[in-house]
Amino acid sequence: MKPLAIAVERSDNKKIGNASATYVTQATCPKTCPFLNAGCYAETGFVGLHARRLEEHADPASAALEESAAIDRLSGKRDLRMHVVGDVTSNDGAKNLAGAAARYLNRAQSLPVRVWTYTHAWRSLRRKSFGPISVLASCETTQDVKKARKKGYATAIVVDKFKSDKAWTEDGIKIVPCPEMTRGIVCTDCRLCLNDNNLKKAGITIAFEAHGSNAEKVRQTVGQKSASFRETPVPTALQLRQYHQLPRRRATPTTRTDSQRTHRMRLR
Repeated sequence: MKPLAIAVERSDNKKIGNASATYVTQATCPKTCPFLNAGCYAETGFVGLHARRLEEHADPASAALEESAAIDRLSGKRDLRMHVVGDVTSNDGAKNLAGAAARYLNRAQSLPVRVWTYTHAWRSLRRKSFGPISVLASCETTQDVKKARKKGYATAIVVDKFKSDKAWTEDGIKIVPCPEMTRGIVCTDCRLCLNDNNLKKAGITIAFEAHGSNAEKVRQTVGQKSASFRETPVPTALQLRQYHQLPRRRATPTTRTDSQRTHRMRLR
């Protein structure tokens, strides 16, 4: 029988750097994730090899328990990237992982170690359920970013293409492109996503550009999400004043037809 979750002491994932990592079945991914079977990078390449080692059909609650147990077998000497593949879909599951993360950090003792992850289940999960885990809500639109922030989450957004290799502002949101994607700085050296409290205080959203063999699928998904969530433009104060100053057309009086006149004459 395939496992529901696995943990590695030192990941071979070049992007995250010198870190431990867990991989959990995609059965834990919320059905609302727009990239599930539609461009998810966990379904291809090196990460996809780990994903195919895991049981495809499983109970998410059991998977969270198995992931927690796998974390308990790690040394705690490195930063931990939680579920490179997979997610968690219940508050109880998130609390189990929070407990495992707390034990992991205790084993680290004085080492400057962090546990971090991302979740597409932020709409249904409370931020406090994740405890000491630095967790970023995975978003596809700026509207999603605003909603996630109201729920207490730091945020990340997937974009079809970076508007700049430096920070930019969109819809009132300060967006910083992932430094690994723009400058090759791995996660464990960058550390932006490893401290969600700092991101929230600075009002920063981390952007990830569509990439890899499924990049075109991701771009299409992001474009569809952006189109479906596009808000109706709100008229400006000047536009409203101009509208109210427009001359009003008078109602055209109704003209009686010959048959109506004849009918009225007969009634007299």
